[in-house]
Amino acid sequence: MKRTVFAICAITIMQVFALPAYAEDKWINPQDAIAQLWSARAPAGQGKDWPVDQCNNWNALPANIQAASTRTNSGLVIPTIDIDRAVLTNGLKQMAQSLLAYDLDETEAGHFYPTSDIDGPLNMDATFWQDAARSPHGNALDHLPVLDISGFHNELHMTEVLKDKNRAEVMDTLNNTGNMFNSQRWNYYAARFSKVGQDTIPLTGYVEFTQNEILQDNQYAFAQADGRIVYDYVNKIVYYTPAHYKLWKKADFAPDNSPAYDCNPAGTCCDAFFKIADTK
Repeated sequence: MKRTVFAICAITIMQVFALPAYAEDKWINPQDAIAQLWSARAPAGQGKDWPVDQCNNWNALPANIQAASTRTNSGLVIPTIDIDRAVLTNGLKQMAQSLLAYDLDETEAGHFYPTSDIDGPLNMDATFWQDAARSPHGNALDHLPVLDISGFHNELHMTEVLKDKNRAEVMDTLNNTGNMFNSQRWNYYAARFSKVGQDTIPLTGYVEFTQNEILQDNQYAFAQADGRIVYDYVNKIVYYTPAHYKLWKKADFAPDNSPAYDCNPAGTCCDAFFKIADTK
């Protein structure tokens, strides 16, 4: 009898170890992702000081909430999520950490790509960043702060060098070119890919990246479709949306399609973005 029980236990243990090590879903859908991120906003435990119905009313927020948040010209308020909050998915956290560690003032060649030396599931080599990098973010609806980019210069010679190159070639060329700041390199990148279809996106100091998660983690099935990091390459700030720039309803975190976005203090919506930062 003992041998039979032992054998059954041994088979069960072998079966458990034979199963794929898939994690449960971290975020079920964009609405769930927004709800979880909002619940993790900084400073912690401030629910009564910053109720969700004040997400678009900066003047209504106490000073401690304003100090931990970001004001925009649209009137929307961007919450901050600490980089170490468990609510962040593994791939998003790894990408955000790399961008927060990035040296915008580096001028030597060979240091354009964000660091790959960050623990996490993603292999963030040059090919990874070439695949993740997208177009500049035009910020047409003022979901993010307006940046001063008057200090950047798009000299003709560099524009000419990059104009016929694909994304990988552009990034490799910028990586191999010295005597310019990484922030300037990103501005050249943004200028090269500012034409999307028939539209020309104005340069704003922001560039987009697709959120990446590995399938085995199964943390956010909507990551590549709806997850976008928007990087402020002027000030080294990371913003993120899990819902492809859709504003969300204060009532239930669902997408908000109000006419003209209706984002006034009496409206129904909140900002599309969250800021990810090291708040310690």
